Amino acid sequence: MQKPTPQQDEVVIAVMGSTGTGKSSFIRLLTGDDNVKVGNSLDSETSDVQIVRFTDRTTGRQVTIVDTPGFDDSRAGVTDTDILKTITQFLLDEYDQDRKLTGLIYLTRISDPRFGGQSSRNLRMFRSLCGSETYKNVVVLTTFWDQLPSAQEGEKREAELRSKFFKDLVAGGARFMRHDCTQIESAKQVLAHVLTLAPAVVQIQEEIRVRGKTLEDTEAGSVHREEVERIISKHKKEVAELKEEMNVIKESNVAARAELEEERKKLQEQLQRWEQERQELRRGLDEEAESRRRLEAQAAIEKEAFEKLREEQELAFAGKFKEHEDSLQQLQTELEQERNSRGKLRREDSVREAIDRAVGEQRKKSYMRKGIELAEEIPLVPNFIAKPYLGGLGLALDGAKKIFS
Repeated sequence: MQKPTPQQDEVVIAVMGSTGTGKSSFIRLLTGDDNVKVGNSLDSETSDVQIVRFTDRTTGRQVTIVDTPGFDDSRAGVTDTDILKTITQFLLDEYDQDRKLTGLIYLTRISDPRFGGQSSRNLRMFRSLCGSETYKNVVVLTTFWDQLPSAQEGEKREAELRSKFFKDLVAGGARFMRHDCTQIESAKQVLAHVLTLAPAVVQIQEEIRVRGKTLEDTEAGSVHREEVERIISKHKKEVAELKEEMNVIKESNVAARAELEEERKKLQEQLQRWEQERQELRRGLDEEAESRRRLEAQAAIEKEAFEKLREEQELAFAGKFKEHEDSLQQLQTELEQERNSRGKLRREDSVREAIDRAVGEQRKKSYMRKGIELAEEIPLVPNFIAKPYLGGLGLALDGAKKIFS
């Protein structure tokens, strides 16, 4: 999964393309930095990723221009694997700092009469590095318009580039622009367009950092590996053909055999170099991978410590929660007992009140009335006998009570 794209205050622009397309000239013209090396031939002047920072006077935004070496670097001892590792490492460092590329400017010479094999290979590497999701951040910048025989010829070549070699990029939102290597205005127009774009994560960053791929397993690595395998196969075939040719030549033709032997040695040296490059690609970014493993190991330790702390906190919380539950249960029991006690007291009060009412009512009755009620309760004596007798007795007592009260 990709990281969310923030709106960066700093604009980061990567400048790519084959050797001799005018990358360093474009950067020097745009930034006004005389320290940017500019080559006068097709030999590479960019030994590594070069970074130039400046403030755009129109918008006040901070701009970082990244000059990258081409995949056809002419310096001795520098392989395309080295270039791929260098560019990839830079992109990963940017990703780790949560900085994304706002623009990817790919320079190509409009003055070239044909788009050769090396140019095609450089373009394939570029596409595999950035990925189709970031084509909308790409500017295809055609250079050396001043070296064309006519403007019509340039427009014809530009149309061919758009419809054939850069067709996928154009369909994905890439924009074609022109640059005269001596005019600052055309450089400013490119910058003005890039400033309107939103920062994006390029494909090789997502492949390595999110999917966990090795450099060799990325799409860029696969493109390069296929090219290395093709060249190795080609050299092996040429070496074998030379050996056969040497076997055919008679031993007496010493000069011819020596010439073929010298050619065979050169091919064998090239073959060994390409074999070595294949091994370097397989090793990939060893230091970066080791650093990544250390970070992952540290992250695992921190995660384990966090999980342990969380478990301890959960146990402590569970204990406190149990104590709280027990206290609540005890409180509920005491409350229930209090309710029962109050209920019992209320019942006793009710009985006492009933007794008091009954006693009071009895006290209010006359002796005559009490005698009559008593007569009704005697089962063995008829009422017509008991009532007059006991009623009369009660009446006499009522009279005596009045006398002595």
